[in-house]
Amino acid sequence: LEAAPMASLPERAGLALRRELAPLFFAVFIFLFLQDAVYNRLGSSNGKFISLVDTCRSVAQYRSGLPDTIGSNFGVRRMLLITFASVLVKFASSSLVSVLLGKVPIVFSGLRHICFFFLGFALMWFSPGDIAYRTMRSSRAVKLLVDMGGGLYKMRKVIFAVEAATEVHGHFAFALLVAVLAVDGTTLSRRAFHWVEGRQAEQARRSARRKGGASGDKALKRTLSDLYHAGGRGAKKTLLTTVLPLTVVTGLVWGAASSEWISGITDDSFLGLRAALLSLFIWRAGALDELARIHHESMAMGDQVDAIKDGYSPPSKNKVL
Repeated sequence: LEAAPMASLPERAGLALRRELAPLFFAVFIFLFLQDAVYNRLGSSNGKFISLVDTCRSVAQYRSGLPDTIGSNFGVRRMLLITFASVLVKFASSSLVSVLLGKVPIVFSGLRHICFFFLGFALMWFSPGDIAYRTMRSSRAVKLLVDMGGGLYKMRKVIFAVEAATEVHGHFAFALLVAVLAVDGTTLSRRAFHWVEGRQAEQARRSARRKGGASGDKALKRTLSDLYHAGGRGAKKTLLTTVLPLTVVTGLVWGAASSEWISGITDDSFLGLRAALLSLFIWRAGALDELARIHHESMAMGDQVDAIKDGYSPPSKNKVL
């Protein structure tokens, strides 16, 4: 009779340990977030911690869009392809920005960026029990903090795009191009890789269902047709969710910065606009949606507790047994 409680003792101990460690994790995260905000302010440079947070967010989003997200199901060849694709998603657009600005691509500018990428990649794919990825996908509190970091990261990229364009004496269209690549380049690359992954998985399922394989001409025509329709949908989505919003945002920053081109743009320039953009990008990253879900779930849980309390009546002391 005493075996059942003893069997659940490790689970209770693990749960208690996680409850004790969770506040410590949140305290460390907020400390590092605020430290980055203090040193780098609302400028155009992202610190190491925010860059690591964005890397973990990017890798987790890429992994969640794969047909199979369980790393233990993959062989060495499959894992190497995923690693290569993740590197391209993270660095392809930023390297293109560096080329446009006449600089060395960021992936080749030092070991820090590639080392931090592989640290984030290892956390999202190889953590014990896959706890890092599962927490990133399931914990609304963690998603809230990570999305806040992602919003700060992308807001700084818009400021960087305008500053970089003015340094090379570029025009607004050049600043917009840099902003699109710097802010949403990883998102666009990830969508492209997810489409390829989904297409390959669909072809594998069709081949498994068919007794005889389709002719090469039919398969090619189907692939080209799917590519055409997916390209049209992707272009429309990119125009509505990336190009148009970033045109407005970049235009606001460009207009505010135009009055300071002679004296030079500093981290103290147009702080009110930067604060508004930070709020916008935090909302765009999904942090405020997570906050609203946390609020609604806590209110619903409170209503359930109140209902249980209202419907509970303690046993009478005078009841005869």
